[in-house]
Amino acid sequence: MKVIQIKCPRCQQPIYSKVKDRAFYCNHCRTMHIRNGGQNVIDFDIGEFNLNAPGERIYMPFWRLFSSFTINQSQVSGGAFHKLGRMIKGTANGGNLFIYVPAWETDVSEFKHWSMGFTENQPMYSLRPDFNNVERGPTSVSKEEAMQMADFVIVTMEAERPGVLQYLDYGLQVHDARLVYLPFVRGPSGLAPGF
Repeated sequence: MKVIQIKCPRCQQPIYSKVKDRAFYCNHCRTMHIRNGGQNVIDFDIGEFNLNAPGERIYMPFWRLFSSFTINQSQVSGGAFHKLGRMIKGTANGGNLFIYVPAWETDVSEFKHWSMGFTENQPMYSLRPDFNNVERGPTSVSKEEAMQMADFVIVTMEAERPGVLQYLDYGLQVHDARLVYLPFVRGPSGLAPGF
């Protein structure tokens, strides 16, 4: 097994990491890149913590997918979608929305909680330029995997309300994927938003 020193693709500074992570951050030039056979510099955002956020601080990674959703044909009890109708910005047959997919390794219930919660209720946060020496949760989900999970998030959101969604023929296209580090705090009951 060959060990390779990871360097920033922009400034060539060595990057050190104590955890297994798909995303590498350069503290020197504030560049984020992912290694998939090569070095791909990616766009990313870092959310600012609320000054009063109690507990141990950590940044958790999400893929924020800017998507178009089109309803080709549907059958919904009562005649309207429970959640999709409120979320999509566009016409009655479709529009645009952001889908949030947790980028860390998690179980199905936690995945559904965060992805459906942030997709339905878009997080509002200020941006900051760096991680300010706060721990960063490792990214284990690739952009391509997140794009495949987007379908699951959308259909599950409607199917969670029993007896409403009966049939849905739709199109979903992801136009942009950005890695977003949202501020969280760890407490006795687990992770909670810190923004």
